[in-house]
Amino acid sequence: MIKAPVLIILAGGKSSRMMSPKGLLDFQGKPWILEQISRFTNVKNPNVYVGLGYDHELYFELIPWFKKAVNNTFIYKGVKVRIIINTAPQYGPFSTLQRVLKNIDPKRTILVHPIDVPFIDEKNLISLINEKNTIVVPVCENKKGHPVKLKPKFWVDLLNINLSSETARLDRQIKNYDTSSVTYINLDYKPLYQNINTIELWNKYLKEST
Repeated sequence: MIKAPVLIILAGGKSSRMMSPKGLLDFQGKPWILEQISRFTNVKNPNVYVGLGYDHELYFELIPWFKKAVNNTFIYKGVKVRIIINTAPQYGPFSTLQRVLKNIDPKRTILVHPIDVPFIDEKNLISLINEKNTIVVPVCENKKGHPVKLKPKFWVDLLNINLSSETARLDRQIKNYDTSSVTYINLDYKPLYQNINTIELWNKYLKEST
């Protein structure tokens, strides 16, 4: 069993096109965010940080233990889970990422993953984790996706980015970084580049998952 980086799930957005929080969509009888967390169990000592923002109260209503996990560790299916609330989600997903990063050991490697992208399977996850470069971005069919692996050498500097700056985006920070420190790894997992942000796309994914 491979030792994994810390997984950060970004779920702080408004979900305006979906019309309801994406993490609370029903996936085979359970909230989608719990399915995402469950896909991270086949690693050694799994740690997950969930960044919430808009509608975090709805998450607390449907998943009561989330409230207990705010700034504390809660064990879910063997996974250590902590919930971090972004009090300024209007600044976008980068603000949620920054808020979570402030709570992570600056020596730990991380995986950054948005809630609206299905988490990769175990085989591809291991391939991603085993890549040694500072930044590792998964690619399928020439399309970049998630999760993105970031070593401290890169991500600690993200804490210093002004949220009002045009560069306050993870993709732009990676694009502007030393190209020799970035690896684009080809994986055989089409969902990694999906952006499921409408109910139509969600229903299509559910149909393909059965």
